Parts: sequence; C-alpha cells; structure tokens
Amino acid sequence: MKKLEGKVGLITGAASGMGRASAKLWAAEGAKVAIADIQDEMGEAVVEEIKSQGGDAFYMHIDVTRADEVENMVKKTLEKYGKLNIFWHNAGNAGPGLIERTTEEEYDFTLALHVKAGFFGAKYALEEMKKVGGGAMLFTSSIAGLKVSRSSAVYSICKSSLVMLTKCLALHYGKYNIRANCICPGATQTPLLPSFMNRSPEDDIKAIKANYIAKIPLGRLGTSEDIALASLWLVSDDASYVNGAILSVDGGLACA
Repeated sequence: MKKLEGKVGLITGAASGMGRASAKLWAAEGAKVAIADIQDEMGEAVVEEIKSQGGDAFYMHIDVTRADEVENMVKKTLEKYGKLNIFWHNAGNAGPGLIERTTEEEYDFTLALHVKAGFFGAKYALEEMKKVGGGAMLFTSSIAGLKVSRSSAVYSICKSSLVMLTKCLALHYGKYNIRANCICPGATQTPLLPSFMNRSPEDDIKAIKANYIAKIPLGRLGTSEDIALASLWLVSDDASYVNGAILSVDGGLACA
C-alpha cells in the first residue's frame, strides 16, 4: 500500500524546489495534493506533471502573507477534496541580508511569509484535521533556525520562530491526534539557493558555495529530493509517534 493512500495534503511554496519535489512524491505515494504558490505557470506545470503520472493535484494562486488568503487556501482544498489530512508550510525566501541593510518593509514581508503564514495556516488547518480524527503538520525551518546565520538576522528569527511554533502545536494538539514536526534543511540545491548565497552585493557566490560544501560532513549540497523523502516520512504513518521533532536534513552541516 502506498504511504499516503487516501490522504489529502496541502503544501505552500510547492511550485518549485523542495515543495515541487515533495508534491510529486506525495502524489506518487497516493495523496491528493493541493499546491499553493504565486508562481502560476510553474504551479500549473507541477499539476500537469503529477496528473501525467496518474496522480491527483490542483494549483491555487495564494499570497500566504495574507491571513484571509491562507484561510481561503484551506477552504479551496476542502471544496476540491472534501477534507485535509496534511498541511505543510514550506513557502519562504532567503531574507533581506544584514541588519543594517534591512528595511521595515523587508522585515515585515519576511516575517509574514515565514511566521504569519505558518501560524494562520496551522490555525485554519487544525479545525479540519480535528474533523477527520487527526493529521500531520509540517513546517520548513532551516539550520539557521537552530544556529546563528551570519548573513541574515531576519531569516534566523523567522526560522527559529517556526521551530517554536512546531513545539507549541505538538504540545497542545497531540490530544487530537494532530502531529506537528519541523524539517530543517541545510544548503540545498534549489532555485532559491543563489539568493541565499548572494544576500550582499560583495558576496562571492562560488566561494560561499565551496565553503558550504567543505563544511558539510557528507561533502555535497542537499537536493530537493533529499528533503522530499524526509517530508514523506514525517507526514506518513511511518512517523505516527513522531511529534514535536525538529529534523535536520543537512548532511551534518548543523554539527560543523
């Protein structure tokens, strides 16, 4: 039996990178997948790819920085599939860089994209999971949520906040059979990677990338598929007793 047979999963930021790879994997494992993003052409392409392989998915344009759109995202998922078993807040960005270069607008947007969206996504998903007897929540943090990021204080603030949100949800909603876990990627080869390595104009991307690889005990960058496999385990029944876990998927970089 497929690991997510009969489940409905909702992933934000699933038009590219880790979200895209995970949407495809979840669908291959039997889930019906709701894809939320603002990259319409790419989002629709993911849906077509999933359908071409016999899966079931749909795309919706959602600005997750707005709580009303997050609420509507959950409603649209219910209208399409009738229930919600899995919610993964994966949407994010690299953050604006050094604190002295961060504007108020960039600060507000980055917190809204990471923290506000995750908070309200959980709020609206929780009630639907209660109706079906439980569910799984997943949040994308980062090793920058576990250790200090030298290049973006705002990013570290956001990602550490998602770690704490995960723990709060795990503590308070386990009694409803709702599990909350957090995945912490390290340096991962996705379309966003250049923006992480070029937060400042003077940054040498090649040098930064080489420095990351040199620090990673496994000697390579992560892939979107590495994260997808971890996400599948965390939201599946294979991890039915895993609640409040903060899982680093970073090749050991957090240990460096």
